[in-house]
Amino acid sequence: MESDLDAILARYREFFDNLSDQSVEEFREFASPSVRYRDPLMDEKGVDAVVARMHKWFADLDGLRFETEGHARRGRLAFAHWRMTFRINKSPKKLWEMEGVSRIALDEAGRVQEHTDYWDASPLLEAIPVLGRVVTLAKNVVAG
Repeated sequence: MESDLDAILARYREFFDNLSDQSVEEFREFASPSVRYRDPLMDEKGVDAVVARMHKWFADLDGLRFETEGHARRGRLAFAHWRMTFRINKSPKKLWEMEGVSRIALDEAGRVQEHTDYWDASPLLEAIPVLGRVVTLAKNVVAG
C-alpha cells in the first residue's frame, strides 16, 4: 500500500502541475466525495463544490500555474511545497507569484480527504483599495 500511496500522490502533484480549466474535472478521480479543500481565501466541502471553485479560478485568473518544488509523506499524510503564478483578469498587468505548502490527508482508500493550502494571502488583500489599507496597517502593528 505504501508504494500505491506514493504513486497516487505523484499523480496528484502532476495533476496540479498541469492544471487547466479543461483538466479540473480530473480532480474527481483523486478526491473522496466528502473532500474538504481550504486555503486562506476559501473553504469548500464536497467534490462538486471544489471542482466548481477550481473552474472559477480559471474564470477569474489568467495563466494560473502551479509548480511543485518538493514533497514529503508519512503514512496517509503528505505535504507539497509549491509555487503558484497567475494574473488577475481585472488587472492583467501584474504577474502574481505565491509560494506555499499543501497538507494533503488521504483516506483509507487513498483518496484525498482533506487538502489545505498554507500561503500568505496578504499581498492580494493589500491590492484591494480599502481593505488593503487595513491589511497593511495590521501587518505593521503585528511587526511592531
